[in-house]
Amino acid sequence: MRPDFLRILKLSAACALTACPSPAPSPPGQDAGTPPPPELARSSRNNLRFKGPERLSSDFAAALSLPVEQVCNELGQYPCTSSVHNVALGGVEPYGMSIYEPLPFTGTTTPIAVDRVALSACGQRVTLDVTTPSEAVIFVGINLDAQGRLASGEGEPVKNAITSLYQRALLRDPTETEVGALLQLATDIEASGSQAPGRDWMKATCFVVLSSAESIFF
Repeated sequence: MRPDFLRILKLSAACALTACPSPAPSPPGQDAGTPPPPELARSSRNNLRFKGPERLSSDFAAALSLPVEQVCNELGQYPCTSSVHNVALGGVEPYGMSIYEPLPFTGTTTPIAVDRVALSACGQRVTLDVTTPSEAVIFVGINLDAQGRLASGEGEPVKNAITSLYQRALLRDPTETEVGALLQLATDIEASGSQAPGRDWMKATCFVVLSSAESIFF
């Protein structure tokens, strides 16, 4: 996958965890080009929380039907969430770093750690689904052509995979806009010169869903 494309995906995850600047308002008298959003009901609880290392890894594992220990391991042996990135993801480290309570806020490396865990988990699921299609869980029945592209970019298997990801990770169906955006993503990846556009699309689509604010907060 192209580095610039990954940077775009990582920016979306970073904005979910840090305060990204809001777009500047249109000057007086200038039409912004879009109608104002409908009035939304304010949450009565108003208590959004970051999931943290244990819940994040267990939710990713459940969504992708992976053992928790296979979700993410640095160098193939050090668990990402319980060891390497534990503190960055809101965990504690009383013995090695004398951190007995979670930090009161997420750090600058938290989005990177979330990206790392999500990309690793998605990579594991894509590899399993592509190499053993008879046992595929998410990307079922998706065929690749000789150039590694999706054989049918808007076919039912592709749309079913998108729906499956949303249902498993977010417990809801995707909207038409969300489906359309991920279908367009396949075209964008193919145009980027990727050597494995079909597999890159699968990993990127999985990453988009798993690293969304809806996925990493509760």
